[in-house]
Amino acid sequence: MHQKLPKELDPFRLAQNGLKLEGQIPLADLPRLTQSLLSDQGMVDVKMAFDIDEVGTPYMKGEFSVSVSLTCQRCMSAMALDLNVDCLLALVKSERKVEGLAEQYEPWLLESNDPVLTSTVIEDELILSLPLVPKHDIACLPDNIWTAGDDNIITEDEKPVSPFAVLSSLKTKK
Repeated sequence: MHQKLPKELDPFRLAQNGLKLEGQIPLADLPRLTQSLLSDQGMVDVKMAFDIDEVGTPYMKGEFSVSVSLTCQRCMSAMALDLNVDCLLALVKSERKVEGLAEQYEPWLLESNDPVLTSTVIEDELILSLPLVPKHDIACLPDNIWTAGDDNIITEDEKPVSPFAVLSSLKTKK
């Protein structure tokens, strides 16, 4: 059964009912993510499926996709990056249960029964998928920028005068 995206989720109830949610959420509603972006324009496509696996672990399978604008750290200009995040989160109530999870799951720790903001889990997964150092896939700087620093090598003939050379002249004035 498909439902629209609610503002708040009760993940355990959704998993018990095996519900699927689809919809969009504006980037502007994700303030922690937009701090790292150049623009908060755009919509995140969201697909969330809640269920319980064969060993009784409630989980959420999420697919989030959005095109974001970042600053390339090489050329410092704007660049577009498509984020396509697939996650499989096991719903756990305590940290002790994290150790017993199957390998395919990442833990989603829900210590209280309070509803969770839908935007929070989406925002967390998108932040985790951002590159540490955003840069274009192509060479975005001109070739003359890429030098090995050979121009700065000091040869034997060009040795700089030592600031202590004055002291050696004082030593010989006895």
